[in-house]
Amino acid sequence: MVGLLGAVPLAGTGPAQVTFPAAPGPGQIVVDEASLIVPLHQVDIEGLAGELKREHGYPVTVVTIRSLSAHGAAGYTIERYTSEMLKGWPPDAGRQAYGLTLLVSADDRLARIELGSAWRGVHDGRAREIMDHLILPAFRRGELSQGILAAVKGFDAMGRGRRLPGESLFGWLIPEFLAPADQPWWFMPAMIAGLVVLVGGAVSLARSGRRGLAWAAAGFFGAILLSRVIALARGDDSGDSGSSSKGATGKW
Repeated sequence: MVGLLGAVPLAGTGPAQVTFPAAPGPGQIVVDEASLIVPLHQVDIEGLAGELKREHGYPVTVVTIRSLSAHGAAGYTIERYTSEMLKGWPPDAGRQAYGLTLLVSADDRLARIELGSAWRGVHDGRAREIMDHLILPAFRRGELSQGILAAVKGFDAMGRGRRLPGESLFGWLIPEFLAPADQPWWFMPAMIAGLVVLVGGAVSLARSGRRGLAWAAAGFFGAILLSRVIALARGDDSGDSGSSSKGATGKW
């Protein structure tokens, strides 16, 4: 009897089995297990994602969980968990090829964008920008529902080949507060004037050694470049450390 008891593992002593949220049903976009999304935002998310799927065939999926450990995945990275979740769902050719998936693990303060196999190269950079410029700023303010909606707006812009919300004509080189997406009428003339000053300063320096104008122009553009470096530095702690390609990971 003692030998038999020793050969049978007792209930609860084995390793926890990893579980995943159920796959969204046909026509569904959101699996909000952690109840992070407010109803109004969910309507907007479903509207944006539905139009993107109908018009371009790109399926968007948003999944929220309370934590990895709650699903028996305490030893998993969010990259691995997201990848295995998608593989464990019923096969979906559209999602596997052109899927745009966002997973948010609320208590772990982790988010993962996973792209389908057809999104390669430059699109990884766009996923990184969506994470750094649209999702994480909102999450760090405690606005998780708003950040998820912003992510879907970013997916929509990415799928349509447009600039991301808040991204200026010059990309992220120039911060939004200097070059918002809806630039005022004077923005482009001001930039042109800045370029003229820069060229004029270089010519002035070359001809007469007058440094004032050149240093003013250099300071103007130097401030822009410095702000971009600072923005990148702030995003470094949320980079794709140890992550695979075809997506982006963020921590807030």
